[in-house]
Amino acid sequence: MNTQILHNELIVKKQTLQQITLKLKERFLGLDSIIDEVMSLIMPWYLFPEAQLRPTVINLWGLTGSGKTALVQSIVEFLDYRRFYTHIDMGEFESDSASWIKNILTNDLDFFHQKPALICLDEFQFAKTLDSNANELGKDKLRVIWDLLDSGKIDYIPGHSTYYLFRADHCIKRLDKLIKSEVLLENGEVVNGIETFTKLFDGFYFENVGRDGVALDKAYFLSEDFIEGLFCLFDNDDYSKDQIKERVKTCSVSDLKVFILEGMRSRPATKELDLSRALIFILGNLDEAYAMSHSMNPDISADEFHEATSKITIAHIKRALRKRFRSEQIARLGNNHVVYKSFNNAQFRLLIRQELKRVAAFVIHRFGWKMTFDESVVDIVYAEGVYPAQGTRPVLTTVKNLIESRISNLVVSILEYQLPIAEIIWIYKDGSFIYTIKDKNGDAVSTISDEAKLKLENLRKSIDPEIQAHVAVHEAAHAILAALTLRIIPSAVVSRTASEAEGFCLINFPKGPMTRESLKKDIVITLGGYVAEKMIFGEELTSSGVYSDIEEASALANKAIRKYAMGADPIHLAVESTQNENAFFNSQKHAVEAIKIIKDCEAQAFEILQRNKLLLLKMAEYLTSNSRMEGSTIELFVRKYSIEDWIEENGFIKKEEYYQFNRIIKEQLKTLE
Repeated sequence: MNTQILHNELIVKKQTLQQITLKLKERFLGLDSIIDEVMSLIMPWYLFPEAQLRPTVINLWGLTGSGKTALVQSIVEFLDYRRFYTHIDMGEFESDSASWIKNILTNDLDFFHQKPALICLDEFQFAKTLDSNANELGKDKLRVIWDLLDSGKIDYIPGHSTYYLFRADHCIKRLDKLIKSEVLLENGEVVNGIETFTKLFDGFYFENVGRDGVALDKAYFLSEDFIEGLFCLFDNDDYSKDQIKERVKTCSVSDLKVFILEGMRSRPATKELDLSRALIFILGNLDEAYAMSHSMNPDISADEFHEATSKITIAHIKRALRKRFRSEQIARLGNNHVVYKSFNNAQFRLLIRQELKRVAAFVIHRFGWKMTFDESVVDIVYAEGVYPAQGTRPVLTTVKNLIESRISNLVVSILEYQLPIAEIIWIYKDGSFIYTIKDKNGDAVSTISDEAKLKLENLRKSIDPEIQAHVAVHEAAHAILAALTLRIIPSAVVSRTASEAEGFCLINFPKGPMTRESLKKDIVITLGGYVAEKMIFGEELTSSGVYSDIEEASALANKAIRKYAMGADPIHLAVESTQNENAFFNSQKHAVEAIKIIKDCEAQAFEILQRNKLLLLKMAEYLTSNSRMEGSTIELFVRKYSIEDWIEENGFIKKEEYYQFNRIIKEQLKTLE
């Protein structure tokens, strides 16, 4: 190929990828960095597929509903690659059904041979080869997948090859008997021993089990069934059907046997499917890396969730993969690991606005009416539809159920009353949607109210203020102790949720390693709910809700002594009699040390809360009538009602500022130098 033509083609291909990148960013909100990374990994394959010695493997890991599959399908669409694309759900091959995955990758995809195909292996976590105890699961039937990822070359016996070889073998056995019976052929037809021939070949077929309704006769070897079978038997272009028929006409029975054997030798028993030029997408959800994925609480902060997923690195991914796959298998996945982050608050809201804009575009296109959604509609869709751990799907279904489902009734009402309409203003207020109908002059001609029939928002409303007051004291204590020990304001504290959890506090723990100091503060904060309940309501009215806090505090104290060398003995202590690491079984000495840590932390929690009792009660009062207190409000209350002197002098810090290791090193160096 002319060098200049080649250069021009490469330039055009690169421009195509740049245009596709822009289209993808328009289609997928909040995925700009993901799209840039994926498209940069695609470029070498797209420009020079023939240079690949093995497939390009790109791994996409993320929470459900994060847009992994949709992104791959959009890339296929924009590349116009549907002909050379296949999507395989690995969840379908967990059991015995895995036996036919090799057939899918070979017989069904043989036209991908040596072509720059695009393959998507979705739900890849189900292809795991190790159980929870690191024991082999024996999924030998999925070995073809690892061959595909390694070299891209798969040896297999084609299904049609075995079929025609099998039919040819049956034919030769019958021909051998014809030879011994002195059956003669002339011009391809049986001219002697017709009865013997009919008896031996009765029920035989080469290509078509029904022989297309043609009965067996002396001209069978010239029939469509026999000629078609021979044609398919030859795995080359040496013979056309007409050539085969002409040769059959010249054959004796022995010659016909030789001809068939020639065809059998032309068809190798095994073939190699070469997918080394392929681009393979691996898609999966790794709960081991996305530990927060189990949270079904819609009141968890999307920003906190986003921050947690932002910390996941390739090291976390490989560590998570090690719990499901062998080391050599992880190596075959390569290092192209693209990690999805969950949406933050702003991205969820942008998605909601985009969906509402789509609804408005439909209305103006279909009816010519402008539709304007107030920000209150965005707020209620967010409140009803955002589950941070479940991605965008709940948001999209909420828009459909809460907004789109009302369009038809609204349109019918407007048409029924023949209202002069140019614009609809849609707002949410006090449990209802309110539609203000305006004419072309901007004057309101009618107002329609429609009960919203909410689900999650109603769950957030207190059904028992006494219970919420108890939860408010418990959660307020966690928030106060976090602010006054760490000097870091929590992100939020919640006393009533739409999930099974009664409340929670989002604490901003220091960014860095766990130290003796930070661990003890963690225990102080953890015991805060129990201490506050006992302080305000009395020991007899502490609730079962303290169970998880006590368990967590015990676990932390155990780790401090047995694993983190924070006791008298800097050794790793093991428990022999139980697998429960949160129980004190090792020795009385170390149990005493761990219990002392808990007691000291409990005393510290009591002292701080007692000294700031007014702050505790004020925050509890607020959380009894309000289900949530954001970080800014927490700081406002702490500054106003806490009696700690250092708040005015030093103030609060960010979690990144907690540790001063670098400053300590420099100060000591300065002293020594």
